[in-house]
Amino acid sequence: MKRILLIMLLGLLGNITHSQTLDVIKNSGDYIYGIGEGKTFREADKNALDNLVSQISVQVESQFKQIVTEKDQQVEEYAKSVVNTYSNTTLTQTRSKVVEEKPGHTRVIRYMKEEDMEKVFANRKEKILDYTQSGIEAEEEARIGDALKYYYWSLVLLQSHPDHNNISYQFPSQEEERVLLSALPARINSVFSNLNVNIREVKENEDKKVKTVLLNITYKGEPVQNFDYKYWTGNTWSSLTSAKNGLGYVKLYGAASESLSQIRLRSEYIYENKSSLDLELREVLKQTDAPYFSKAEYKIPMDRQMASSSKPEKEDDQLKTRALNFKSDTPTYKSTLQKIIESIEKKSYSQVKPHFTQDGYKMFEKLIDYGNAEILNKTPELKIVELNDKYIARSIPMKFSFKNNKRDFIEDVVFTFNDSRKVNSIAFALSDKSINDIMSHDKWPEQDRYHIIQFMENYKTAYALERLNFIESIFAENALIIVGKVLKEAERIDGMYKNLRNHDIKFIRLNKKEYIDRLKTVFKSNEFVNIQFEDNEVKKRGKDDIYGIQIAQNYYSTNYADKGYLFLMFDLTNIEKPKIYVRSWQPQKNKDGSIIGLSDFHF
Repeated sequence: MKRILLIMLLGLLGNITHSQTLDVIKNSGDYIYGIGEGKTFREADKNALDNLVSQISVQVESQFKQIVTEKDQQVEEYAKSVVNTYSNTTLTQTRSKVVEEKPGHTRVIRYMKEEDMEKVFANRKEKILDYTQSGIEAEEEARIGDALKYYYWSLVLLQSHPDHNNISYQFPSQEEERVLLSALPARINSVFSNLNVNIREVKENEDKKVKTVLLNITYKGEPVQNFDYKYWTGNTWSSLTSAKNGLGYVKLYGAASESLSQIRLRSEYIYENKSSLDLELREVLKQTDAPYFSKAEYKIPMDRQMASSSKPEKEDDQLKTRALNFKSDTPTYKSTLQKIIESIEKKSYSQVKPHFTQDGYKMFEKLIDYGNAEILNKTPELKIVELNDKYIARSIPMKFSFKNNKRDFIEDVVFTFNDSRKVNSIAFALSDKSINDIMSHDKWPEQDRYHIIQFMENYKTAYALERLNFIESIFAENALIIVGKVLKEAERIDGMYKNLRNHDIKFIRLNKKEYIDRLKTVFKSNEFVNIQFEDNEVKKRGKDDIYGIQIAQNYYSTNYADKGYLFLMFDLTNIEKPKIYVRSWQPQKNKDGSIIGLSDFHF
């Protein structure tokens, strides 16, 4: 009997506690809350969250009147759809309590403090400003695809913020801050206006049923470093195509190759396929109407072909290679490369096998198997550079397309000859911007800088061509490999460093075998892997040949894409056997704008 009374007393006290908690939440004025009912806790909790979203929507709906007026929508519906973009990411983490529970019926309250709601909006504002800054940096470097993406994403998120009318930013060369709601559309349209597309060359196959149009794409007179677009094929839009270093292309078949009098290009700027990298952004794109920009479409008459004298050329000093001893007998190498070009066009490869070393031909086979390789320019402007006992030919522009992917890539392919004048290595070139970043360190010997370029090009190409043996060879046995956000703590490796200064952020540490095993799985499950590098910063440790490079990396594969920041610490003491001691990758910069680098290591 006493036990029954005790249980009843505890239950009564529990109900009183629940009641007091509920009264505090409902009456203090410090909380926003929603109450939901259902047959199960899950159903009641979901209804409580929906109710909480409605309460928040009521509080903020007046702040969206301007936007819904422009879009001819109902403010209540728009406000709720906007707040839902928070509920699917941040608001699911709000606190919940069971108010009442009995068989077949549950009541739940979802609640959060008013000040916590302000923090949610503040976090989105920070992201809006970050995307704007990323867009500015990309535009300055002629990474037009990235600039449009970041400006647009910033605008989309801005339209989901209750304070969208007041969020401002100070753009470079402007004395005062500008309200982003008007500044971002103006910035995007300015990018479209300063983008120029001309026909560089038109190529037809022998029966004139296929026409390839090479495009010269510039931004304010400079070749674009990247730019994504679709083109009209005559009856539909093409797959997404990526221009690089100012070079793009259009391919027309059958009647379209003969009848089209103009090229229609549609710039990509929404990048919905990449929005999954940001859950908030993805939800905003799903829940709200995305802004449209009519200036994104270009029409280029087929007779607007550039004069040959005005075609852009890669000047020797663009790569700052004047001191690298251009070979006087380059016709030998150019003749070999011309044969290789013809073999790729005719898809008859065995005839050029004598021009390769054994390892070189294996790489060549991987290259031609990588995404239906196609030559874009039969007579590229080649520069033959002597580096130690090797001869490097830069570069042949090629297009790669894949059956199961709606994206094509353009790569400048670099061929390296040994002292017997045979090709022993093939690599995808870094962008001009990345090369110039590395070559700007004019206090370092020029050949050292070129070794860094060669190392990074071999590194990115190894992933594309699935050269597992090469990747395994360049990682030191005790290499520190980080996959995740940032490093928490690292033990000493051969006395090279003690530990990193950051001790409180999540990380995943892999040893070399674990990392290689992961790569094997990635290569088996994907039709292709492609890595694109953006801006980078290289530092050297004292007087030795230990380097650290921080570089923005875009990663694409058949079923996954991401952008993050890569750090490599590598040793080029033996240029034939480079070694990576640290590899870290983080999806975003640290809060202070930094990423892992040499300065995080105590030597």
